[in-house]
Amino acid sequence: MKSPMDGIGDCVAFATNTHLVALYFVENRFEALSEFHKKWPKLKLQRTSEAEQFIMRAFEYPNELPVLAVGTPFQLTVWEFLRSIPPSTTMTYGEVAKFIGRPRAARAVGRAVGSNEIAVVIPCHRVVSQGKLTGYRWGLDRKKLLLARELSGKSILTS
Repeated sequence: MKSPMDGIGDCVAFATNTHLVALYFVENRFEALSEFHKKWPKLKLQRTSEAEQFIMRAFEYPNELPVLAVGTPFQLTVWEFLRSIPPSTTMTYGEVAKFIGRPRAARAVGRAVGSNEIAVVIPCHRVVSQGKLTGYRWGLDRKKLLLARELSGKSILTS
């Protein structure tokens, strides 16, 4: 589905009947499906209108959307914490590490952030290096746009 966000591009959602499992920004829908299928080879994927609803809800009400994140206990801790970071707020990897009680784990936090498969809903775009913006799984330009929209107070769904 074409993303409703100006300048962000396409995104696809993978969900159960009740929970969002992954939300990818994509350049190529086939590659996204292939990547997801490699991770979950036994799942049967279906295109449904519910996926479109998950995408809209992800951008309108990200904290209200139920997610089914799959990761290590450490990753799940990081991702859960990321969901508590308010919009238009950024934190460094080191700050996240301190808040989750692992002050020496900034690099591990970075790896957890980079492996997040649920864009926007688990807002890894709000985590930055000290003093600068650095990589983002979905592209640095998308990260800048998401942060700019949050900082401006504009809805991500409108231009």
